Amino acid sequence: MNLLRRLCFVVHATRAGQGEALDRALSDLQQCSPLSQAPTRYPLWMPAQAWKNAASILNVAPPVAKWAAICTGRQAPVSAVKLAKAASDRYEVLFYQTESTDELAAFLKGAGPIAYDPWRDTTTAMALSGVGLSVVPFRCTVANISPAMQAARQWVCEGQLLHSGDAVLTEHVLHVLDKGSPPSSPHTQHYPSRNAGQRIDGALALMMAVGLALKEGQP
Repeated sequence: MNLLRRLCFVVHATRAGQGEALDRALSDLQQCSPLSQAPTRYPLWMPAQAWKNAASILNVAPPVAKWAAICTGRQAPVSAVKLAKAASDRYEVLFYQTESTDELAAFLKGAGPIAYDPWRDTTTAMALSGVGLSVVPFRCTVANISPAMQAARQWVCEGQLLHSGDAVLTEHVLHVLDKGSPPSSPHTQHYPSRNAGQRIDGALALMMAVGLALKEGQP
């Protein structure tokens, strides 16, 4: 009963804002209860190891979604893109080019499913699958690639698509841009013209990775 009265006094002291009285009450409680053996001034509500385990769980970052894609132009090397959705809902892009399958596999390790066009990269995809990487066919048809192109444009305009400023990837993207004249009427189609040798496979790999993200239900 005496302990219950002390607890009631603590509650009333807390409500009244009586700091010194609260300190005295807590000190008395620690002296007359098993909680006085706690190493801190005020008793803990769970063991130290339990606090440590809970904190480690809370501090773990949420899993990050990842996708990747490869694309080869008329000439080697292979262009590869890794796309990762960070916890801030932004998409980070990493770009790589290589002629070595081993270097390509090392870059794509842990990158999530890897999109490839079966019309041009089946051999490379089979080599990546042989070392344990997950490859997914992604046909670069107009109907298949258009939603990815629109989503990538939206992410760029909203500042959600970030990359390290890779000069080669930037060049590939610029080669895709239409620098010609607009169509004279809505019924006239106008396609961008590129000079011979201008590569766009890095930009295409980026679109394919975005396409995988869309297929998995990402916004």
